[in-house]
Amino acid sequence: MSTLALLVVLLWVGFGLAVIFGLGYLVSRRPRLKGPVMVSLTAAMALAAILTLVTQAGAPSDGAEHGRPVAPTVRTGR
Repeated sequence: MSTLALLVVLLWVGFGLAVIFGLGYLVSRRPRLKGPVMVSLTAAMALAAILTLVTQAGAPSDGAEHGRPVAPTVRTGR
């Protein structure tokens, strides 16, 4: 993964944590709203799902690095 991609992931994590803690604080300040822990956990799960999709989208398939070809697999009849 390139340095720019890692920086983007780091920024997403920082922003996501700020949103999660902000939601938790907002919900805890308002007694009418139930489940501050559930709101924070739901936001954390959504952030983790988005980050997983983003980081896996840039990963090369078949174990190849960017710019390098993958050696073909030769299968015999045995």
